[in-house]
Amino acid sequence: MSNNKIEFKCSLCGKSLVNRDSNEIIQEKISGSKYFFDSNQCVMMFKRLDHFYGKNISSFTGNQDIISDPFWNKITPSEDEIQEINIESKERSIKVIKNPEEALQVAKNMVRSANKEILLLFSSVNAFYRTFAIANGFLILDQLNEDTSKKVNIRILTPFDEKIQNLTDMLKKNYEVDIKYLPEPLYLKITILIMDRNLSLALELEDDSVQDSVNAIGLSTYSNSKSTVLYYVSIFENLWKQADIYKKADDLYQQLKQTSQTQRQFINEAAHEIRNPIQPILGLAEVMLSNKNLDPSQTEDLLRIIVSNAKKLQFLTDNLLDVTRIDSHLLTLNLEEFDIVETVKHIIEDLKDQTRKPIEFLLHSEEDSILIKADKLRISQVLLNILNNAINILQEGEISVSIAKKNDILSIKISDNGPGIPINIKDKIFSKFVTGSKSGTGLGLYICKNIVEKHGGRIWAENNAEKGATFNLTIPID
Repeated sequence: MSNNKIEFKCSLCGKSLVNRDSNEIIQEKISGSKYFFDSNQCVMMFKRLDHFYGKNISSFTGNQDIISDPFWNKITPSEDEIQEINIESKERSIKVIKNPEEALQVAKNMVRSANKEILLLFSSVNAFYRTFAIANGFLILDQLNEDTSKKVNIRILTPFDEKIQNLTDMLKKNYEVDIKYLPEPLYLKITILIMDRNLSLALELEDDSVQDSVNAIGLSTYSNSKSTVLYYVSIFENLWKQADIYKKADDLYQQLKQTSQTQRQFINEAAHEIRNPIQPILGLAEVMLSNKNLDPSQTEDLLRIIVSNAKKLQFLTDNLLDVTRIDSHLLTLNLEEFDIVETVKHIIEDLKDQTRKPIEFLLHSEEDSILIKADKLRISQVLLNILNNAINILQEGEISVSIAKKNDILSIKISDNGPGIPINIKDKIFSKFVTGSKSGTGLGLYICKNIVEKHGGRIWAENNAEKGATFNLTIPID
């Protein structure tokens, strides 16, 4: 201690107490030792852990999640429960039940008498199936729901396969039941039922192949001993937490797997997109070099094709560079004031000259001129990308661009009367590598989204009521 400052960490959560005034730090003597704490909540949790885990408490300290994660509150006895353990009388006991029928009747009575919480861990898929399909455990839940004075929280852990899919769906739909699926490494050979953290029943799985629960279970252990019940609570909560971790890990694996497949597909499509313009550039250049008798008009036609394909190649290269900038957080804007209405007019005129399809372009603007402060090249890039997508999808038809200003927000809508956005990609159309056409890299709309959001705006797409799709974007005028 120096200058009235203490350099310690909280004995429970590990939060630094460096340079904290001494009068702000809570000091407590617990089990003969002096400890320092960040808050009263830390003190109470430390006492609970110390009483329940004793010398093993060091395995749990130094983690701020102990305070914020409900898991720790569930597996650690409350002060009332600790007091109850300390004064447990001889009436509290563990009873071994040899008769399976008696054990099953005890289980039913426990569920019916629950007031707050039921925790149920199944030993196998068949154990779950026998309970809810053959023994019709739904009837007991119906009886429980009939008592409107109770609000019982039910959580179920079970192994899973398609055999019980309909049953679990029915439970989730018709009852307030939270279900998690155990991965195979966490399977147990016992079914555990816990009622209100006061009673527990563990049923041994003897023969999982039979249809009748009476013949499936062996010895059972019933307990109203607080310490025993909380031991089973700890098992259940730990498995509940691990099942959640396994689920998140599996989801992440599936995402990475999908990303890997998508990236491979992107590389193949990008290679194909690059090869398409390169081949005519090389081929026509060789024709021009080898054929000295071309007249000026023929040379001009060949050069026009070469330039057109070179622009396609440049467009693809620019997209790849833009994605790299976006993913590296290096995308920058060159802000300037310009007339967005005039800019859109020029874009549409250029597209009319380039498009060889019978497509009509319509421009609607509430004002003849709307000045905005933005990156003109980047905003033009967004509009061009959306308009080119519409042109590529349409064989003929109509594309309309509507521009409006409200409360210093610029709104642009680009609509077409094409086939619309495919349902399977509608919710992820602005994601990287997602494309609704047979060609293309799926980068354009991803880039558009990032450019608009870099301006502080929004972009979204929706299918029209009758036909086609509309892309909407809004950005602040200044």
